[in-house]
Amino acid sequence: MVDTVIESRPAAAGAKAAGSPDAAATAALLDLIKQIRAAADPVSEMPRLRTLLAQTPPPNGRRDVKRWLVSPFVKEGAFAPAIAALDILVAAYPSHADDHRMLASLLGRTEQWDRAIAEVDTAGAIEPAAAVLHGARIQLRLQAGRVADAAAVARETVGLVANEPGEASIWMLAFMRNGEVAEAARIAANLDPRKLPNERVATMAVRALLEDGRVGAAVEMGVEALSAGHDCAALRTSLGQAYLKRGSEEDRKVHALGHFEAGLALAPGDVRLLSLHGETLLRAGRYKAALEPLKQAVELAPELEQTRGLYARALRYSMQYGDAANQMLALLDKAPDKVQWQRATIGALSQAGRKDEAEALFKLYVAKRGAELPETFQEALAQLDERLDKAPIPQARFDWAWAMRGDTNIDRAEWERKARWGHLTDHLLFDWLECREDRVEEAMGVLGNLDRGEQFFAPLLAAGRGVVVATAHVGPMYAGLMALELLGIPSRWLATAPTIAQSSYAPALISTADQTEAQVAKACLRALGSGYVLCLAIDGAANPAAPRTTFEGQQVTYSSFAAHMSHRLGVPSVFYAPRWEDGHVTYTLEMLPAAKPGEDVEAYAQRWQQAYFEHLREHLAGPPENLRMSGGIWRHVQAPDRSA
Repeated sequence: MVDTVIESRPAAAGAKAAGSPDAAATAALLDLIKQIRAAADPVSEMPRLRTLLAQTPPPNGRRDVKRWLVSPFVKEGAFAPAIAALDILVAAYPSHADDHRMLASLLGRTEQWDRAIAEVDTAGAIEPAAAVLHGARIQLRLQAGRVADAAAVARETVGLVANEPGEASIWMLAFMRNGEVAEAARIAANLDPRKLPNERVATMAVRALLEDGRVGAAVEMGVEALSAGHDCAALRTSLGQAYLKRGSEEDRKVHALGHFEAGLALAPGDVRLLSLHGETLLRAGRYKAALEPLKQAVELAPELEQTRGLYARALRYSMQYGDAANQMLALLDKAPDKVQWQRATIGALSQAGRKDEAEALFKLYVAKRGAELPETFQEALAQLDERLDKAPIPQARFDWAWAMRGDTNIDRAEWERKARWGHLTDHLLFDWLECREDRVEEAMGVLGNLDRGEQFFAPLLAAGRGVVVATAHVGPMYAGLMALELLGIPSRWLATAPTIAQSSYAPALISTADQTEAQVAKACLRALGSGYVLCLAIDGAANPAAPRTTFEGQQVTYSSFAAHMSHRLGVPSVFYAPRWEDGHVTYTLEMLPAAKPGEDVEAYAQRWQQAYFEHLREHLAGPPENLRMSGGIWRHVQAPDRSA
């Protein structure tokens, strides 16, 4: 078909100027193009094209070469001859920016990055005011993995974006990829939300604002974009994530879910959307509804660890324990060294009734962790200073705790070092208790004078009833187990350790890892009925849909279960927080309110909650080594919205 069209061209040209030099040159070019197209090796014929264009260039030679030679090769995916032809074309007609850009694009598609970037830079130099060309310069560098170079070009040319907002997305992307989210957000903030040029720019603007912590602005931008008709799966993804970040119950359970569902209607096979939709359903307590999107995501991308872990949790809370265990085993097979998956797999196997497998894995897990510990507990403590900078604590948690400190004269850097030390020390205590059973007495050396604790609990236990002890994820949490064991106080602790744990303190644990919430509740009631001290970190929960409340400007997990038990059984309740004092562990112990005669349970629970958080707030104002910085109240801490 192409040959037929080419053959008709000389006749048409000849009708206008038969026998003219231009007509002859055009005819020669079209004939050569026909021969090159028919050649077994078109690239080897290209020198003839170079010679012809140099010696007798036809008036429309550039147009004809692009139309009849380059374009057909590109459509056929024959990039080598297309590139060879364009090389000749840009040498013969060097002042056309779009030819250099087209050549750069083809070189990029064949991953000839140095040449591609050189050509697109030439295009940008020819038309320095063309935002689209500088956008192409940035894009090719990103595709080549040269992120810093892409960001440098973006900085040099960012002034072009104001007049060409339709090209702004690639500038924002370059800045975000290079970690310069503030620069990307600055571009986004300068866009008019009511006049966004296209869905691509709208999506990137929402992402940029979100990554810069301007959550409210990201939500506003996304809503305005949808109102203007800019709808796509990527925009729905980013807007849904913005609602999740804002974090109110309605944001999480209504708005975010709605956008993820709308996104999936546009892109049913989008793995990221499937994962987000499933996780959001899971955290909303809609466990069975979460199964299908998470299953699809796992099938489409079996390598995604976090998504498979979420799928296993959805199966667990849908009471499909066998399937949950199988998913965790598959996950552990792919990432056998991840402690997070090891513990979860042990719990899943135990809950599925596969006790022997769970016990074998637990022994292996404990032995491996134990082998990584130093010989003595003192050596382990001494080595913590070397690891302080590696403590995985998000900056938002430091900022939140810093705002609550009581000592306003303390140096911030020293304060953070002490907070990191407290975090690492508590995790060391846990590792030592679980993995060094034969040398646990070494860790007991950190315990201070226990007499006050014994004196505090003696009159409470004398009545023969149990005691509810409410704590939080603060201070050296794991020292409490050792203290009560030394005192001989009969106690039970809610813990994520699996039931099959084989340590001296294991009988004192009520596992949340391999029991249903109903089973855990019954075990707690039995413990109190038997006169035990029942210890609960009421700011933590294994359930991904655990309820939250507001504390010091943050959404924190909080369970009213302890308050309800105190009211129902008429047992005393105590606030407990372990803390460091002069190098040893001591405790804050304060009575929590008792129910008044005839007091409504909800009114009591509200009064009890207020007292609990007042004590917790006082603890958090204290020395930074007593913060702990992980789990419980820390889990959902967010940086303040920077939209203002």
